[in-house]
Amino acid sequence: MVRFVPMPTPTKKLRSSSRQLSEIEGCVLGLLSVEGPATPYAIRKVFLQSPSPQWSGSAGTIYPLIERLLQRKLIRSKLCLTGKRRGQRISVTASGSRVLKQWLSVPIPEWVAGVPPDPLRTRVRFLGSVSYTQQRAFLQGAHQRARAHLHMVEADCERKRGKGGLQYLMARGALISMQSRCAFLQEVAHALGVRLKDDLRSAKNGQAATRRTRLELYK
Repeated sequence: MVRFVPMPTPTKKLRSSSRQLSEIEGCVLGLLSVEGPATPYAIRKVFLQSPSPQWSGSAGTIYPLIERLLQRKLIRSKLCLTGKRRGQRISVTASGSRVLKQWLSVPIPEWVAGVPPDPLRTRVRFLGSVSYTQQRAFLQGAHQRARAHLHMVEADCERKRGKGGLQYLMARGALISMQSRCAFLQEVAHALGVRLKDDLRSAKNGQAATRRTRLELYK
């Protein structure tokens, strides 16, 4: 008998221990640690510009998150002038640095190092429950969107090439992941006898649709 063990989520981890970070909290502390003090909007802008749809750069996500980190004394805030306007700059505290080091410590959790959750792969598992026409439409749509994201990641990777270092390597990781994702869809399509359209116009249309979707989410 196969027993399903739910994968721990960052949200559950955050609730279970005040010393644990969610992924996005870890990223915010990491950004402040590597890049130095920044305004909350500058932090939000990093997530808005990320090609990864998993990151939410909405004000309703970032600003409450920063407030939580302030309450936990993992970051500090200092008033500053931004042009003629007063604002705040946030930076990592000593406690925040310790928690960040714990977040980056070994052993790496299984859910971080193992096969990542993939809703697309999960849906592929059940394509046998729909008609060939629906299978073809699903694979064509998924491939179009994946190709659009691939182009976005390629552009992001190219922008970061000149900077080099770990930031570029992170972008390279995203690029390799999307290339693998597209290759996987092509393999599934070949196995099911589906011929995928791979023209530049469909990829650009998918990219435009992806951008519109993200803009709508961030309004």
